[in-house]
Amino acid sequence: MTENGLIPVTVVTGYLGAGKTTLINHVLSNPGGRRVAVIVNDMGEINVDADRIARENDEDGIVDLSNGCICCRLQGDLLEEARRLAERRTFDYLLVESSGISEPIPVAQVFTEGTDDSDVDPTTLFRLDTMVTVLDTYGFWKEFDAGERLPEEAQPDADRPLSEVLVEGIEFCDVLLLNKSDMVPEDVLEEIEAVVETLQPRAKRLRTSYCEVDPDIVLDTGRFDFESAKRSQGWKRHLRGEGHDHGDGPDAHNGERTAAEMHGVSSFVFRSDRPFHPERLAAWLEDWDGAIVRAKGVCYVADREDVIGVSQAGPSVRAGPIGEWRPDDDRRTQLVFIGREMDEERIREELEACVIEGDEAAEIEPSVNPFPL
Repeated sequence: MTENGLIPVTVVTGYLGAGKTTLINHVLSNPGGRRVAVIVNDMGEINVDADRIARENDEDGIVDLSNGCICCRLQGDLLEEARRLAERRTFDYLLVESSGISEPIPVAQVFTEGTDDSDVDPTTLFRLDTMVTVLDTYGFWKEFDAGERLPEEAQPDADRPLSEVLVEGIEFCDVLLLNKSDMVPEDVLEEIEAVVETLQPRAKRLRTSYCEVDPDIVLDTGRFDFESAKRSQGWKRHLRGEGHDHGDGPDAHNGERTAAEMHGVSSFVFRSDRPFHPERLAAWLEDWDGAIVRAKGVCYVADREDVIGVSQAGPSVRAGPIGEWRPDDDRRTQLVFIGREMDEERIREELEACVIEGDEAAEIEPSVNPFPL
């Protein structure tokens, strides 16, 4: 409910078809005494989700934002519509459904920092209460199984591959609903839960079918904290040495194996003060090791003043300049790997083979640039 006059907000993210609209309809049918307004974002010219919600719930406080994404193009529109609803004060809770390819962090920033496209200060009207990710557990299983890929038409688009959407939703949320759990074998589901916990240990996790949860799980939780959410991302924790990686033995857990250990989920950090050969690194990144679920970090690449950032989510990998090394920077590679049944020794050997030796840097052709802007 409202606190200090601020309207609490829950943002629901998740890939297309994960069950976001089903969750919202479920909440609206049992809001627990709350008057809930809804903003629905869809990439299509006609917002099917908003129409469906309006038909299934006889509510006036439903706004659709179509033909764009609220994490980028429609940020200003999102804030303006939220302000307009707030001025009407016919509700006391705001529920936002983002599009299936939205990035969760920019959407959260709309309600915590505002946007250049609007002069509205969101902190005077709203309090971001909960970030919810609805995970298509069946889709996650198929996408991250090297032998069981989803059909190509299931991909959102070339700029936002499915694996990236899934991982980023897991890494930045307060509540994670593992929806469609009934479609996944129990042993696989347990393995997915171990992976998910490694990617984001802070989030409250629940198995669901048709997103049937108590609305109090996603409303008025008070769980959102922007800095905690960002710092708790698994790859950042492992980079700081806080993760349960290969260095944690049974004694660290009172003699008991963690769920991650039981399912072969592990992590490690590769560090090197010597630069990578650009062509060899690029070739290695293109050859996905199906055991790696997540890789993230920065690379020191020979003959480049750019810091090369790497972000890999399953079969999708992005690598390119994210800034320049400063004169006083400690130029070094730091890459975090999270995966299932990874052959750490082999991966380290392959990466070491990508590092330049001796005077090899002088032989690199200036025209060779596998990491363009």
